[in-house]
Amino acid sequence: MLFIWSVVTAILFGYIFKSGWFFLLGFFIGPMLYKAFDRVAPVRHSSPDPMLFLTVSFEVLGHLSKAKGQVTQYDINIASNFMDELQLDHAKRKLAQESFNRGKSLNYPLKERLSELYEQYRFRKNVLNIFCEFLIRAAINNGSLHEKEEQILYTVAQAFHIPRIQMAVYIQMMMASYHFQRGQQHQQQQGYHQGTYQNKSSPNDINNAYRILGVAPSVDNATIKKAYRKLMNEHHPDKLVSKGLPKEMLEAAKKRAQEIQVAYDLIKTYKGFK
Repeated sequence: MLFIWSVVTAILFGYIFKSGWFFLLGFFIGPMLYKAFDRVAPVRHSSPDPMLFLTVSFEVLGHLSKAKGQVTQYDINIASNFMDELQLDHAKRKLAQESFNRGKSLNYPLKERLSELYEQYRFRKNVLNIFCEFLIRAAINNGSLHEKEEQILYTVAQAFHIPRIQMAVYIQMMMASYHFQRGQQHQQQQGYHQGTYQNKSSPNDINNAYRILGVAPSVDNATIKKAYRKLMNEHHPDKLVSKGLPKEMLEAAKKRAQEIQVAYDLIKTYKGFK
C-alpha cells in the first residue's frame, strides 16, 4: 500500500508541477500522506462512546462547581435538575452523580478528559457544541459567570480547538437565552396577575433574541434567516443522534432549538418578514 501511495503521489506531483524533481519528491511524500490518513480515518469512521460524553459532561459540571470554592447545595441542585431534565434512569443517574463528584476532586485531569472526548468527536463539531452549551448554561444558571468558571470554559474551547472569540460568542448567546427566558416568564407573570396576558415584547427581549441567533440588530433579513437555519440544523435531533450524542442529551438540544425558534419568530414579527 505504501508503494502504491508513493507511485500515485509521484505521478500527481510530476503532472501538476511538470517537474522530474517533484516526481521524485512524490515518492517520499506518498508514504507520509498514507500514514497521516491512516491515523485519521479510523477516528472519522469509528462510533464514539455516548457514555463518555455523558460522563465527562457531569465531571466538568462538578469541576465548574468546585472552581468557585466550596460546592454549595445550590450547585448540587443544579446538577440534580439537569439529571431530571435529561430523564436519566437509575443507573445513569448514579453514573452522573459519581462523575459529578469525581470532577470536584482537586486532582481532576480536566485537560486529559477533554482531549479524550475531543478525539472521539473531533469530526462531529455539532456534538461538541452541544457539550459547550450544556456547560455554559450550567455556569450562568444564576445569571452571571464567575471568573473561574469562565476560565474553565475557555479551557474547553482550547481542548476542542474552538477559537477563543467563538467561545465568547457562545457565552453571549447562552447568556442572552437566559435573560430572554426570564423576560418572557416575568411578562407572563405580570399579565396573569393583572388578569389579562398580552404578549408584548420589550426592547430587551428583541435585543436578546438577536443575540440568541448570534447576529447584530443591524443585519439584513437574509442574514437573520441564514443564522437561524444554521443553528436549527446544528440542533436537529436526528443528525445529533447519528453523530453519537447520547439520547438523554437530546432534551437539552431540543430545548435549545425551541429557544432559537421563539427568538426567530419574535424577530420576524418585530421586523415584519416571513
